[in-house]
Amino acid sequence: MWQQHLAGREIGLYQGRSGFDPARPSLLLIHGAGGRGEAFLPQLSNLKDINVASLDLPGHFATPGPGLQRVEDYAQWVGEFLAAGPLRPVVLGHSLGGAIVQELALTHPELMRGVILMSTGPRLPVNPALLTGIKENFIPTVETIVGWAYSRGADKLLLRQGVEQMAQTDPVVLHDDFAACDGFDVTERLKSLILPTLIVAGSEDKMTPPKLSQVMAQAIPDAELKIIEGGGHMVQLEKFREVNQAIAEFMGRF
Repeated sequence: MWQQHLAGREIGLYQGRSGFDPARPSLLLIHGAGGRGEAFLPQLSNLKDINVASLDLPGHFATPGPGLQRVEDYAQWVGEFLAAGPLRPVVLGHSLGGAIVQELALTHPELMRGVILMSTGPRLPVNPALLTGIKENFIPTVETIVGWAYSRGADKLLLRQGVEQMAQTDPVVLHDDFAACDGFDVTERLKSLILPTLIVAGSEDKMTPPKLSQVMAQAIPDAELKIIEGGGHMVQLEKFREVNQAIAEFMGRF
């Protein structure tokens, strides 16, 4: 069923192991800056009662570039993907993906049934030194980003894999992803987000602190907030059991 959304385009698409069942609710996952659809492997593998799929955004891994420069442009691209097929899923966005999902939910709510906003915020300011570092000192800056993205007790293997995967991203795409985050701010518009919303945050997230999730929860009329204790920015990998439980409970509404 997800293949019908591709509309003849070359897009990196990953599907859950249990195949597609029209009787089940559907969930589409959107990754963060410099990421890829494989950032959700624990969700693709373990959400057995949900039709789950994830995408590579333009310029990321299996989806040809160029990457895009604004959250609004990424939201339009995801919207075109959804509009090309018959499904109207719940859409989950992580970090930059969460900004994309907020923008899409505000402009085209008819394309989805609900949203899950994970490790994100209504604005995503970026330290200018990070943007400069991506251009001038790429690998050490990637290592810094990945270090910030995990909690203090994170498995070192996750950090090594995170560096290896992000280092495969075109530096221009990674820079533009973070610049897109820096230019994003829907704080004054969130009260108009009318879809059922689950907000998920790691208690130890240093990149998008939980206070940003609290701002979203207070502003969005039909929002539920779930703080995952001990989780960092990549909470869907570090604390996937807790995250999957929260997702499954929310998806039970559809």
